[in-house]
Amino acid sequence: MRSILLRGAMALSLAIALPAAAAPVAPFSATYEVRRNGDVLGEATLRLARDGADWRFTSETRGTQGLAKIAGVRIDESSRFRYVDGRPETLDYRYAQKTSFNSRERSAVVDAAAGRITLRNRDDRQEAPYVPGVLDRQLLTVALMQAVAGGRRGAQALQVAGRSAIEAQTWWIGDAEAVPMGTASEQGLRIERRREDASGRTTVLWLDRDEGHLPLRIEQREDDGETIEMRLLRRG
Repeated sequence: MRSILLRGAMALSLAIALPAAAAPVAPFSATYEVRRNGDVLGEATLRLARDGADWRFTSETRGTQGLAKIAGVRIDESSRFRYVDGRPETLDYRYAQKTSFNSRERSAVVDAAAGRITLRNRDDRQEAPYVPGVLDRQLLTVALMQAVAGGRRGAQALQVAGRSAIEAQTWWIGDAEAVPMGTASEQGLRIERRREDASGRTTVLWLDRDEGHLPLRIEQREDDGETIEMRLLRRG
C-alpha cells in the first residue's frame, strides 16, 4: 500500500510540475484594414474555425480603394491543419491572387504518412522531405498565437513551407508595448522575425495580450522600403 501511495504521489507531483499543453486557439473572425506605404488599399478578413476533425484558417483580401479597387484585387488563402502535441501543423495550403489582368496560385500539401511535402508555385512543382510541425506562411500567425497562449516567450524556431523549399525561421516573442491603431493605441505583445541576412526586410506583428491574442497589427517592410500593413478594424 505504501509503495502504491508513493507512486501515486510521484505521478501527481510530475503532473503538477509538467505544464499542460495549451488548448487550441479559439475560433475567431476579424477584419483588418490593408495599407501600402500608408495608403489604404482594402480590407482583409481572417477566420479560424473547426473543419471536421481538423481546423481551417482562411484569409480573404479585397481591394476597395484606388488602383487596388480598379484592378479588382482579390487574394484568398486557406490553411487546413491539425494540432500535433499541442501545436499546429499544416495539412494543406492554398493561395490564389487574382486581378483583372493576371493571376497567381501556389500550394503546399503535407503527407506525413508518405514522408513528403509537395510545393507548387504556378507550374513549378517541388517535393521536400516531411518535417514534423511544418507550417505554411499563413498558418504562422496561428502558431504564434498558440505560442503566446502557451506562455512561451523569446526565440521560437519554426519550419515554414516556402515557394520551393522548407526554411527554418526564428521569431522572437517580446514584451507588451503600445500599438498605434490610427487615432488610438492598444497594448500588444511585439513579435518579430529575426533574419540572419542583411536584406533589411522586417516582419513584425502585435498580438492582443488579453482578447484571445488576436493580431492587432501586422507590418511587412521590404528591402526597398515598401511597407504593407494590416490594422485591426473589428472583431467578429
